[in-house]
Amino acid sequence: MAFEDLLGEYIEKKLIKSEKIGLDQIIKMIKTAEKDLRVAEKLLSIDEGHAYETAYTAMLHAGRAFVFVKGFRPTTNFQHRTVVGFVANFLGDKYKALLEKFDYMRKNRNNFIYEPWKVNISMTDATSALKSAREFIEIIKKEIKKELPQEHFEF
Repeated sequence: MAFEDLLGEYIEKKLIKSEKIGLDQIIKMIKTAEKDLRVAEKLLSIDEGHAYETAYTAMLHAGRAFVFVKGFRPTTNFQHRTVVGFVANFLGDKYKALLEKFDYMRKNRNNFIYEPWKVNISMTDATSALKSAREFIEIIKKEIKKELPQEHFEF
């Protein structure tokens, strides 16, 4: 789907709204994503499930920063799915496998929170989630820098 088509659909369904987001909020989201990643790394030796959940949250925060830099904010309906879809549509096939992993992690995280008996997160799952989160955050940081080349970022 073309990016413009996605925007039209998301706005019509009230999944996003146009909003001028301050650079400070974008930077704060990225720093929060990086902090989540550090926390997930520490949690890995204690609890694989919570490490996985926190790695996903790091990706979500980075994804939200990307939505913000494009001049939109997710509304209250389906925020996680909206962020995943927005980023996936914009970044496209180049990062298809990583974006599919992001969506898979979203679903697993939802089950982990609301129906934990349905999910068994292994050390391999959690380690893979951390690797994906690291890669995703770096990609989003590069995309933000491309989007705002006039800005100097401290992340």
